[in-house]
Amino acid sequence: MKSKSLTAVMAVMAMSVSGAALAGVDPLTEIQPPQSEWTYNGTQPDHIVEVPSFTVPATGVIDYIDSVIPLEFEEEKWVKAVQFIPGDKRVLHHLLSYVVAEEAAADGVIDEADNDPRREFLEGYAPGKEYATQFPEGTGLRVPVDSAIRMSIHYTSFGQETVDNTKVGLWFYEEDEEPSLDFRTYSVSANGKDRLHIPAGAMNHEMAASHVFEDDILLYGFRAHMHYRGKSMSARVIYPDNSVEDIINVANYNFAWQPTYRIDEPIALPAGSRVVVEGLFDNSEYNLGNPDPTVPAIGGPQSWEEMFIGYFSYTDMPE
Repeated sequence: MKSKSLTAVMAVMAMSVSGAALAGVDPLTEIQPPQSEWTYNGTQPDHIVEVPSFTVPATGVIDYIDSVIPLEFEEEKWVKAVQFIPGDKRVLHHLLSYVVAEEAAADGVIDEADNDPRREFLEGYAPGKEYATQFPEGTGLRVPVDSAIRMSIHYTSFGQETVDNTKVGLWFYEEDEEPSLDFRTYSVSANGKDRLHIPAGAMNHEMAASHVFEDDILLYGFRAHMHYRGKSMSARVIYPDNSVEDIINVANYNFAWQPTYRIDEPIALPAGSRVVVEGLFDNSEYNLGNPDPTVPAIGGPQSWEEMFIGYFSYTDMPE
């Protein structure tokens, strides 16, 4: 993945601040507050989904909320951008959203690691995802007539009762601008109690998972997801000719910062390419975020348990 020079960016910022200070101007007065909570292209969403309000108790374990909201569109839509605005960031652990057929919207149980063909992943919210997600040019997510949004919502208590009223903003392509490629997401994981078991005190517990793409694809991005013991995650591709290319290395994973990393130049993966996700967990006392370093950590959905998922964003190969 191509990267930008953080050092250069900080140098430019420092020069700007020092210049303003020398001119007798308080640099803080130069900062303009956001004009709107919606961050895509300076516009309001074409459609806002109001997630049903939920009262989060001060204490206790909260089961995942499975919410279905019909989208009463009279014609097919193509989503070009989506943004989540949490009602209360302190309790919204994460949220995953899917486009489903309304008539079968509640079928099955949502498993974050399961790539269920009945659902098309829209986008998710996790700490660190503060801005709208815009799909790459010429791509989008199709919303057929008689669709609904199904959400898997994970709340955690923090010692004070509160009410969450999360909103989802959708921006659509105009009819004459509809894209030619569906934007998709595939999860590669090693989840569950049978597969994910981190010994107490382990500082560098290794995990890995892989998937072979059977068709030619164009890879656009990657997102790492672990809980508080997550230490690092990387992804690479093994091509059909056995050559290897690194995709990304999230060397210092932080649960509070889980963005989707967009590749500067999409990577063409021919059919038969295997993507490999590798990571480390720190279940030791030296991990200050560790819920309890004296016990083994096992796979599960709650924050004190663990997950290991790499999300790959892609389209079919353009013709």
